[in-house]
Amino acid sequence: MLKTVRGRLTAWYTAVLAATLLVISLGAYWGLRNSIRDTVDGELRARLHGMSEFFENQARHPDGETLAEELREQAGISPAGAPLRIADSTGHWLYQTEITRAWGPFDPAPGFRTLQTGGEVYRVLTAPAQPGTIQIGAPLGAFDKVLETFTWTAILASPILLLLAGAGGYLLSGRALAPVDAITTAARNIGANDLGLRLPLSNSGSGDKGDELDRLSETLNAMFARLEDAFRRITHFTADASHELRTPVAVIRTTAELARSRPRASAEYERALDSILAESERTSSLIDDLLLLARTDAPGSGLEFEKLDLADEVRDACGEAEVLATARGINLLLEPAASLEIQADPQALHRLLLALLDNAVKYTPPGGQVRVSLQRTPGGCQVCIKDTGIGIASHDLPHIFERFYRASKDRRREGGSGGTGLGLSLAQWIAERHGGRITATSQPGTGSTFLVDLPLDSGLLQNPGA
Repeated sequence: MLKTVRGRLTAWYTAVLAATLLVISLGAYWGLRNSIRDTVDGELRARLHGMSEFFENQARHPDGETLAEELREQAGISPAGAPLRIADSTGHWLYQTEITRAWGPFDPAPGFRTLQTGGEVYRVLTAPAQPGTIQIGAPLGAFDKVLETFTWTAILASPILLLLAGAGGYLLSGRALAPVDAITTAARNIGANDLGLRLPLSNSGSGDKGDELDRLSETLNAMFARLEDAFRRITHFTADASHELRTPVAVIRTTAELARSRPRASAEYERALDSILAESERTSSLIDDLLLLARTDAPGSGLEFEKLDLADEVRDACGEAEVLATARGINLLLEPAASLEIQADPQALHRLLLALLDNAVKYTPPGGQVRVSLQRTPGGCQVCIKDTGIGIASHDLPHIFERFYRASKDRRREGGSGGTGLGLSLAQWIAERHGGRITATSQPGTGSTFLVDLPLDSGLLQNPGA
């Protein structure tokens, strides 16, 4: 039972209650005992005060009541056989009741004391008086019975009360932990095929925030949502990667099988080998992209930052892209720019620029233009790549940086194969790892503009994903 939270809560609750009852019972016992003693002592002082007044009055008026008459009056208003004895200055007994004969030798020391004789306990007050010394007592038997009754009541009632409280605490803790059981059951039912399920909310708290269990459920639901999104992305990534790899592998296999199916001329073999080589290069490029994407999901950036001239990097990228632009009859213009030193990974930055230039050239019809410019900004620097291509539809624009995303059919038809859908995603990842970002604006039929904003000192962000 103690292995469960419910059992431990009940045990702790019972233990705390037992300790509380013990402290309260002891406090009540000592409080009641002291109250009884104070009451008895007060009564004894009042009786002593009356006797002292009598002796003073007797001294002032010798013809008044005698000692015997006053003692008879005290006996009339006190309990029958009230303990009392009086001695003169020499210790000779002037008066004593029957009960006091068993008190033993006379002790003239003033103050309160407790005596026990004949199985009875007495509270005795000794004080000097005009004749000598007076001792007045009161039996404590009735009060002791009250204390005894209280003690046995506490001893017998406490276990019963603890049992009832423990049972009640067990039931209450069960009700309090019922939502936890519901959360556990719901979480156990969430698997790879049921990631859309969510934990229930009790809405038992006040206001819109709920109680602690609701906040726990909301936190876990948010975690499950992130896991579902990650699992969905992995599933899509695997499916898209498999689809992208299937085509070139099938082409390579089919071409090789056809080449070997019968003897052919050397020119046919060369064409087959050229086709295999082209598809192999495409497959290698795709695999490189997939490996880089795997790095984007791993902790850390995996980039090596160094100081470089961004203007030189832009010129080099434009030089490579100009070959593609010339082949398609597109005019690639690079506006002059001054040297601009930044901290960046040269290979990653080169890949980013080539991806954007390739995208611009691919979707710009022959006779069009791609313009590239570089400028310093208040927060760093900005590379602008503007084309006069077919543009991007408004419903495609928010998704162009997603992995394997393919734009509308019109755009793919105009741009040829459309690529693997990884170039812009990788470019955005590289920009983010440099502490920057890429934004795109486009007007279908007019062209698109891609802006790459980068900080000057990206070396401070060498490990942003860790």
